[in-house]
Amino acid sequence: MKKREKAPETAENRTFPQGHNAQRTPIKKRRAGIVLSHQEVKAIQSGRKKLRRELRKKGIKKRKDFELTASSLGLYFDKNRGWGLLLWLLHGRGLWALLGAAAALVTVLFALSLVSQMQGHFTINLSGDLLQEGFALSETKDFNAPSMRLFAEPATDVPCFSLSDIHDDVNDVDGQHNEAGYFAYTFYIRNEGESTVDFNWELIVNSESHELSKAVWVMFFEDDVMRIFAKSRADGTQEALPSFGDNSRGYLRTPLAEYAADAQALYQPITTRGGMTFYRVVPENFEEADTVVTGTQLQVAPKEVHKYTVVMWLEGDDPDCTDELIGGHAGVEMRFHMADEEESDDEADSGVLTHWDKLWDSLLFWED
Repeated sequence: MKKREKAPETAENRTFPQGHNAQRTPIKKRRAGIVLSHQEVKAIQSGRKKLRRELRKKGIKKRKDFELTASSLGLYFDKNRGWGLLLWLLHGRGLWALLGAAAALVTVLFALSLVSQMQGHFTINLSGDLLQEGFALSETKDFNAPSMRLFAEPATDVPCFSLSDIHDDVNDVDGQHNEAGYFAYTFYIRNEGESTVDFNWELIVNSESHELSKAVWVMFFEDDVMRIFAKSRADGTQEALPSFGDNSRGYLRTPLAEYAADAQALYQPITTRGGMTFYRVVPENFEEADTVVTGTQLQVAPKEVHKYTVVMWLEGDDPDCTDELIGGHAGVEMRFHMADEEESDDEADSGVLTHWDKLWDSLLFWED
């Protein structure tokens, strides 16, 4: 009797052990059209995580490069077309799951709306190339606790404030040192590697509501040199307090003028009365709508340290500081990257980082 040949394995006729080794999710993961077992799924997921870590150590962070390498090694899953999930959601237990998920989402959104009022965050990040070169961040100059990323708690319930009330020692306290009316954070970056390199940095507003940034003023120190920034006015003219042409009042103090990069441009005398000089404060404009300021450090040698202090407040004398800002928040980020590093290394292809690319990068960070 001729032995019957075994039919080739397909997604339809493939069998695998039941029980703990079978996928229990409604939408089965497949590779090359074949449904995988639970153990195979775990093995591929583990392999992808390991590959992701190895590529990141080599400075390779693009999702496209990762997926190409993973596919060549068989570490991939077929893309779901979405129809199977839709049919499951609209039938039986899937419908109840959908309704439950919707209810949970509404609850989460409500909770977030309660805690987001008058809050923002401040993060400092190193790019992959700087990490590879050995750069580190620290809240203290001795670098007892070096890090690749720093995070500051948001300043909450922030009232309108005045530049003249900022403490004179605001650049002398390490780490986070908020006061009742402003946010303040001092940190350091050091070249722990063996090469002399150039790096760029940028201070950006990465999230906001109620257009809060139009009233946010920023005092920025780099290696103890101070500059002040504010958004230009709605008509495009430069911010100034008091406004240009209004010489009826002015500031008696010139806070931290001894640290100013250009004290004469920042604090411009208006008039002198009774032996007292009154000044107009003229901050620099934000470089772009969401970019406060950018800069470069050249020829940073091994063990070289640079210090930064960022102070932010809602300037009460700014005409844009109105009740409409109540309930708003602003998040600010400072990024460091190699001077010759292409933007696409940290951003998405074509220079625009999409929502899904951001999500993928954040997942990479937490998996490491």
